[in-house]
Amino acid sequence: MRETAAAVVVGSGAFGAATACHLARRGLDVVLVDQHALGSQTSPRAAGLTSQAASLPVMARLRREACEAFERFEAETGRSLGFHRSGSLKAAYTEAGEARLRADLEIARGLGIEAREVPADEARRLAPHFEPGPARVIGHVPSDGWLEPATVAVGLAARAASLGARLRPFTRVTALLKDGERVAGVSTAAGEIRAPIVVDAAGAWTAPVVAAAGIRLPLVTVRHQLYVTEPIPGVLPLQPIVRLLEASVYVRYCDGGLMFGGYEDAPLVVDAAGLPAGFQVAELTLDLDVLRDLTAEVAAHFPPLRDARVAVHRGGLPTMTPDGHPVLGPVPGLTGLYVASGCCVGGLSLSPAAGRALADLIVDGRSDPDITPLSVERFWAWTEADAAAALHAVCVERYARKYMK
Repeated sequence: MRETAAAVVVGSGAFGAATACHLARRGLDVVLVDQHALGSQTSPRAAGLTSQAASLPVMARLRREACEAFERFEAETGRSLGFHRSGSLKAAYTEAGEARLRADLEIARGLGIEAREVPADEARRLAPHFEPGPARVIGHVPSDGWLEPATVAVGLAARAASLGARLRPFTRVTALLKDGERVAGVSTAAGEIRAPIVVDAAGAWTAPVVAAAGIRLPLVTVRHQLYVTEPIPGVLPLQPIVRLLEASVYVRYCDGGLMFGGYEDAPLVVDAAGLPAGFQVAELTLDLDVLRDLTAEVAAHFPPLRDARVAVHRGGLPTMTPDGHPVLGPVPGLTGLYVASGCCVGGLSLSPAAGRALADLIVDGRSDPDITPLSVERFWAWTEADAAAALHAVCVERYARKYMK
């Protein structure tokens, strides 16, 4: 097989599928390739939470846009993503947490997002399964919500196909093709796809995709886990997501019960380059004891979790960056090569806006908002060979207790 295209997107998770969708919407001839089934790896194992209050204004703007895109998706495509505008609550219990939360709420309000502080009794009314205890401040963003993770990447890929993109699942990329200092496409197990634009959005495999071309990306892949309980009386879909900043845990409605996940202090780090051929995220070794320990820390705040039985336990392999924000944009050293990665356990809820902004940058040379603050160049010092150990340490530290970073 030999194909030609205007652009190749490698990886059909939420970032890749969204980028392919928006490139096709802009009129480019796009091929979306994945070594596995479309949208089958980390994306469907995510929590599916949105959060518009963010410390970085460009992230707050993209998150808001993504929420609006999720809400419009069914009307535009006829496919439901199961998006629920449940709202969200964040509670802080220390002076540092209070300062962080109030700063995030202020940025959100400055962008026109409704974000306010609420007293403990109102938080209990909104989320009856939540006991705030001695919270110093509780923030409420009514327009936040959650969606069904398994629907997002496949829905975006289907939308891309309806706009003319060619989908190539079970097509493993073996190398980048180069023409001097320009990218010229990809070599796959099924043959070459020649294209002047390549977007590396391969999730856990992002760094290995470009490593063969001598390019290092500042990413560390970690395991993130969550569980879903059996149904609990009184837990309802439109009760808000609850996050505790210092503990860095989250809880939301799911399938009649509660979903619980969190950010441990010492996450399992996975070297994707060392994974066996054909490895799938479904084969990832999980550890429920990690989540049990996190649950024990916050059991007083979520009494129903004390006796609830676990119905589902799942985990994925998100990629972390040194500052906890994604990398979106061109890769220095090879013209025409772009990256969409570093989801930092939040890529699913950002994906429609991230894909739109990156597609605009590729086609127009600029985007609104300007995503230069998310460029991989900000981390270029971390890509030196002797920085590997330091990169590992800073990305693990960024993951641990993520909500306070």
